[in-house]
Amino acid sequence: MRKFILIFLLYFAFLLVACGSNEEETNGDSEEESNVDVSANDEIEEEDNVSQNEDDSTLPDDIPSDFPFPNGADLEIVTNEMAGHINYVISFSLSEDLDTHYKNFMEYSTSNGFSIITEDKENYNFKSMKDSTEGLSVGISDMGSVKIATVTFTIPLD
Repeated sequence: MRKFILIFLLYFAFLLVACGSNEEETNGDSEEESNVDVSANDEIEEEDNVSQNEDDSTLPDDIPSDFPFPNGADLEIVTNEMAGHINYVISFSLSEDLDTHYKNFMEYSTSNGFSIITEDKENYNFKSMKDSTEGLSVGISDMGSVKIATVTFTIPLD
């Protein structure tokens, strides 16, 4: 239980640090930043906003290839190692239908063995854990004309 609480607190500390400053830090060994364009050439699915990433080589190997990133999303990925875990913070813009995106992210989480720890439906945020070692959190910010989603995968290092 202590390990779970420690991981949970470290995870939230990382989110607080990552979201709390506009200054760029340089740490070449543990942080990487890249932009990834996720495009699918096949037909758009039912909700016309979910794609199964066809080009898995553009995402880090630890990111699940079946995560429902929106079709054609321009992904910005920041990688950080902390407390025996690697964090992938992925940001991208969304279309107007935030409810559908949020439901897709929540459905992915629960159907892949993650337990929801906290949820704020009104503000489109949830945090989940799997086996007390892996974390998945989603936050969607609606700033009027701009809607940004941030998805964080926390995965233990081997």
